[in-house]
This record gives sequence, C-alpha cells and structure tokens, in this order.
Amino acid sequence: MRYSVRDVKTYYEIHGTGTPLVMIHRWGVDHRLMKGCMEPLFQSAHEKWQRIYFDLPGMGRTEGRPWIDGSGRMLDIISVFIEGIIPNQNFLLVGQSDGGYLSRGMDKKRFFRILGLLLICPLAPWMPAILGYTI
Repeated sequence: MRYSVRDVKTYYEIHGTGTPLVMIHRWGVDHRLMKGCMEPLFQSAHEKWQRIYFDLPGMGRTEGRPWIDGSGRMLDIISVFIEGIIPNQNFLLVGQSDGGYLSRGMDKKRFFRILGLLLICPLAPWMPAILGYTI
C-alpha cells in the first residue's frame, strides 16, 4: 500500500489486528528486514498485534527527495505517516539500528502516544555526532 507525505509516496504493509506496532528499519535496507525478523514471533501469537512495516524515504519502494536532508526531516515524515495510518491511536515502536535511533527521536516528540520501545541493536547515543546528525 502507499501513503503520501508531501511528495513522498511511502510504501507500507500491515499484518494482523490489535495494538499497533510500528517497525522502523535501519539505513540501506527496507521493510523486509524487520518483517523477516519479527513476523516469526507472531506466528503463534493470538492476533492481538497490528504490525506496520514501511520503507523509509530513499529505501525499498519509497523514493527519496532532496528536501529530506537529515534525521529531523525523517522524523517529520515518520510522524505524519503514523498519524495518517493509525490516527489518534497509541502504539509501540520497534526500531533496528538507525531505526532505533529514529524510534528514540519519535519517543521524544510523541511520548504521550507511544506505549513502549523495542530497540534492536540501537545506534549508540554518541554515534550520531560522529555520523553528523542529531535528534
């Protein structure tokens, strides 16, 4: 499926029903990384989790745009995407590597709607300064 944020048509998939889990992958891959590692966990679970997998801009089936020039813009896109897909709902975030870093940024921005974070090999707190971006 597709959801537009400004001129970015974000590709996403939804599996299951229940409490939303928004999965944020790392740089250089796409939603399949998170889907591949997370879906086996839900095979025996009773359908109480709605899993939302999406491709970050410039990765997978979501095109990048020149105006997306840092993690702040990426957080804006993620924020609008989540609000459009699951408006006014509480949710959990699952982030891997840089996706964990973005999850922490989302937690800082929208702490009142985030029920919890699962961080898989999250980007270390000192890494963003070395890599040249901050949240």
